[in-house]
Amino acid sequence: MKLELYHRWHCPYSAKVRNFITINKLDQQIKFHEIEEDMRAEIRLENLTGKTRVPCLVIDNKPLLESQAIMDWLRDNLLGGNGVSAH
Repeated sequence: MKLELYHRWHCPYSAKVRNFITINKLDQQIKFHEIEEDMRAEIRLENLTGKTRVPCLVIDNKPLLESQAIMDWLRDNLLGGNGVSAH
């Protein structure tokens, strides 16, 4: 399974998802793309979703938006329904 997180460093919703990923030690399973640092990533995100809204988790080329939905998906699919919440 290919997982990519499109985010912005200064976005609080992106930070919440990044914190969740770090706390639950999922960093090595997800490729990160900061869309303000990588114009190609921003273009790819826009092509996938029609916008440049972050955070966006791309799961095998299928985008998932909304920080809570992303954390729920990670919890259910990578952590067996468990996991530490990010605050």
